[in-house]
This record gives sequence, structure tokens and C-alpha cells, in this order.
Amino acid sequence: MLPAAAWAVPVLVVVQAVLIGQALYGGAAGLITTHGIVGNVTFLAAAVALGAALVARRPGRVVLPLFVGALLLFAQTGLGYVGHRTGLLVASSIHVGLGVALTAVTTLAAVRTGTAGSR
Repeated sequence: MLPAAAWAVPVLVVVQAVLIGQALYGGAAGLITTHGIVGNVTFLAAAVALGAALVARRPGRVVLPLFVGALLLFAQTGLGYVGHRTGLLVASSIHVGLGVALTAVTTLAAVRTGTAGSR
């Protein structure tokens, strides 16, 4: 379960990027709500992956990037809501940059869940 949950996170982060790109530049404004829903599911997947790693007593080199990813996704979700509901452009601009960083951090976390010696 851990590798599947861990790999779901960066995949969902990329899906969100596609959704918001279509919403903003493809004329499909209704996808903004879908982007938010997928964001919540992404955070849930990150929490499941972190929980599974802790229960399985994975080493710190596995748990740390999962923890950082979950923490950043928590911040990302908050920034998304603040930017969308208030129109605060600073929140939205940080949200975009953090999304890029999340792709890297969550991919590293996923890679480490499946590498030899990580059990």
C-alpha cells in the first residue's frame, strides 16, 4: 500500500497542474473546483502514505520526505483556498511555485518508498 499511495501523490500533483492550466488557459473554468477536489485527495494520499510508512517503521530517509511532502501539501491546500476565495495574488503565486517544489519532493518520497534497503 505504501508505494501505491506514495506514487499517487506526485501523479495527482501533475494532474492538478493540467486541470488548472485547462481552467485558466483552455476556457474550462469549471475545472477549478475539480482542481480543488483533487488537491484534497492528494493531501489525503500523502497522509495515508506517511501513516503507512510510520506503521511499517520505515527508516528516516523514507519517512522524512513523506513528512515534508504532507506538510507542504497542508500549506499548499491553505494557500489554494486563500488565493481562490480572497483573490490574494501573493497566495496564488506562492501556490504555483510550491506546486512545482511538491512535484520534486513527492517524487523523491515515492522513489524512496520502493528502493532496496528502505524496508
